[in-house]
Amino acid sequence: MNAYIVFGLVMIVIVVVSLVASGMLAASFNERAKADLGRALAPLAEQVDGTADIETASISGQYRGHITTAAMISAPGGMGRQFEVKLVDGAGGKPWTHLTTRPKDDNGPIDHQFDGDTGIEAELAVLLRGPIEELLPYPGWFQLRYDPVTGEVRLSRTMQSRKDIPSPERFAAYLETVHTAAVANRAAQAPDGDT
Repeated sequence: MNAYIVFGLVMIVIVVVSLVASGMLAASFNERAKADLGRALAPLAEQVDGTADIETASISGQYRGHITTAAMISAPGGMGRQFEVKLVDGAGGKPWTHLTTRPKDDNGPIDHQFDGDTGIEAELAVLLRGPIEELLPYPGWFQLRYDPVTGEVRLSRTMQSRKDIPSPERFAAYLETVHTAAVANRAAQAPDGDT
């Protein structure tokens, strides 16, 4: 047999073995990542008496009688990831957004920006500024948002990495903050005398 043919066959075998080994390695890493995600989401799903979906990196259930979901989502423009907690509380009224930012310089003040009705801001600021600042012990941001069309109060934060799923304790604080925002929003949006 010609040496070039033998050499070509050996190279083909090497390429096929390399592709098979790479595929097996990728499958192994994928399964391990899914198992890690499942272990991270399971205790969070328990807090909302719900279920975890590994494929969508989300949980759904109920918190204090409200439909609640949490998920790892792509940030707008595809630039990174966010962890988002949604609580459904259709209070009607007007939309608003509250953004809290802690600067990289620890000496700088924490910035609060509110986009929405000033009457609603006054009601929410009293109840939410302290808890949100406690949720933000390091540089970054948190956003609380209410959309009256969907009836959702959302808390969003950036994720440092794919594994930046909150601990059960931290997730409990997120849930309580979103619930507090929903209760305060309902009171602020209610016509005078209604609650």
